[in-house]
Amino acid sequence: MGHEQMLPLLWLLPHSWAVPEAPTPMWPDDLQNHTFLHTVYCQDGSPSVGLSEAYDEDQLFFFDFSQNTRVPRLPEFADWAQEQGDAPAILFDKEFCEWMIQQIGPKLDGKIPVSRGQEFSGE
Repeated sequence: MGHEQMLPLLWLLPHSWAVPEAPTPMWPDDLQNHTFLHTVYCQDGSPSVGLSEAYDEDQLFFFDFSQNTRVPRLPEFADWAQEQGDAPAILFDKEFCEWMIQQIGPKLDGKIPVSRGQEFSGE
């Protein structure tokens, strides 16, 4: 794959890789900075695709792709889990991730490090 073909994929890079790091904003003493993580992954192994959403490192939901629905970690999040407004974006992420594994993965095989787990036989 030539550099010209990879340019449209640059948006996938984390923002901090593409531009210099912005200074951390200074918050008044009564405000706190929070982080929402929406993490999609796919792999050749099992599970083949996954999505997790967390707030300040506490998992809120995971996505059950077989049912196309969020599953709340706590019952208090059940109403929020029913929100389906971003379902098309989640399915796009899944399809794009799988496309990358199928189309780009073989081209990078043996060229980049791969983390592989080791099965435990119990013996």
